[in-house]
Amino acid sequence: MNNSTTVKNRICFLDELRGLAVIAMVLYHILYSMSFIFALEFSYPAMRAVIPYEPVIPITFISICGICCSFSKNNLKRGVILLGISFGITLVTCIIMPEQAILFGILHFLSIALIIYSLLQKPISHIPPFAGLCICLALFIICFNIPKGYIGFEPFYCIQLPKQLYQLYPLSFIGFPSSDFASSDYFPIFPYIFLFFGGAFAGRILKLKGVPRWMYKKLCPPLDFIGRHALIIYIVHQPVIIGVLYMCHSVFNIF
Repeated sequence: MNNSTTVKNRICFLDELRGLAVIAMVLYHILYSMSFIFALEFSYPAMRAVIPYEPVIPITFISICGICCSFSKNNLKRGVILLGISFGITLVTCIIMPEQAILFGILHFLSIALIIYSLLQKPISHIPPFAGLCICLALFIICFNIPKGYIGFEPFYCIQLPKQLYQLYPLSFIGFPSSDFASSDYFPIFPYIFLFFGGAFAGRILKLKGVPRWMYKKLCPPLDFIGRHALIIYIVHQPVIIGVLYMCHSVFNIF
C-alpha cells in the first residue's frame, strides 16, 4: 500500500491521496463496527448513507499501488513481504474473531497483484501504456460482476458464467466464490487485477511524460504522513476501533 520510490524522489501527492483514503477507511470501519458488531442503532442511518461510496476507498488504494509499481524496482520483494503480512492477518482474525475472518482481503490481493506484475513486467512493457490503460479499465468494468456469476451489467447485457466455476472453494480467491466461502474483506483477483494493471499503465504514462514538480511537494503534511504509514494504520486500526468501542459501550456505558 506504500509508495516505494526513494524519499528524495517520492511523489508526495500520491501519499496524500492515500492518506485521504486511509482516513475514509478508518471512518467507514468505525461506522461498520458500530452498526454490525455492536449493533448501535443510532449509527445505522450514517452507515446506510456511506455504503454507496465505500468502493471508492479500495479503488483508490489499488490504483495508487498500481501506479507506484512503475516507479519501484522491488515489486517482487514488496509482494512477498505483503503476502506474509496478509497470512498473519488471516491467522489472527481466524483465531480472535472467526466470524469476521479475513481470508482474502485487499492486502492479500495487493500482494498477489505485485507478484504477478513483477513476473509479467517485461512483456507488459511492450504494450503502449495508453492502450493498456484503456483496455484494463474496460475489462475492469466488464468483469466487475464476475464474483456475482456473470460478465457485463444487468439488464443491458450480461453473460452468465458456468455455475461449476463457483463450486470449487479454491477458485473463490480468483473471483468465483463458492457457497461455503466467507471473508469479511474480499478482493479477488478478478476483476481487481485489471484495475491494478490499469494503475500500472497510468504510472508508465506519468513516468514517460514526466511527473509535474508540484506532485513532489507536500501540499498537506498530515495527509502525507498518514499516506506513508498506510500499511501500519491498516493493520492496527480495526483492533483499536473495536477496543475503544468495547470500552465505551460495555465498560463505561457511554452509548
